[in-house]
Amino acid sequence: MSGPLGFHVRELAEHDIPEARALMLRTVAEDFGDPYDPRIHADIDDMLGWYVSPTGPFMLVAVDDTSDALVATAGIRGGALKEGLSPQALVDRYRDGRTGQLVRVYVLREHRRRGIARVLVQAVLDRAAAEGHYDTIALHTFPHSPGALGFWQSMGAVLVDDDTDGVSRAMFFEIPSRVPPEASFLRK
Repeated sequence: MSGPLGFHVRELAEHDIPEARALMLRTVAEDFGDPYDPRIHADIDDMLGWYVSPTGPFMLVAVDDTSDALVATAGIRGGALKEGLSPQALVDRYRDGRTGQLVRVYVLREHRRRGIARVLVQAVLDRAAAEGHYDTIALHTFPHSPGALGFWQSMGAVLVDDDTDGVSRAMFFEIPSRVPPEASFLRK
């Protein structure tokens, strides 16, 4: 799908993986100051296994129309949280396999303020709703992530747990369920 702002969104392809990995690791370092950690970044190391091959999870990318370079990523995967790294109430809440976590929503700094994240996240939400693998869409973010809190709130995300002083240092949100456009008859 093409956007009016000089980029288009498409599914991550196998040939994109090295460029997508570099984009993600750069964003993690620049925005969070976090070093690479194979335990936390296992999905970045195996995008084929996490986002391309399985049914349910997927990754979309935004591609700059001028340079043909990847400028952003956003995906969804099973929402189970790791014991000891997240609040236990949320670990229990998302254990059922019907929660999708919005993940790796990263836009390179030099491409921000173009509406890329909004278009990309909306595309992920629309596809997830149409496919119906998840009943709940959740995400976490960090208060020090540039513009993240305002962005997620503008996307309709609702705070479910503020663990900024806890083990995760994150804020956890859910995006209210949506009926896919082709199923609008269910709204009656």
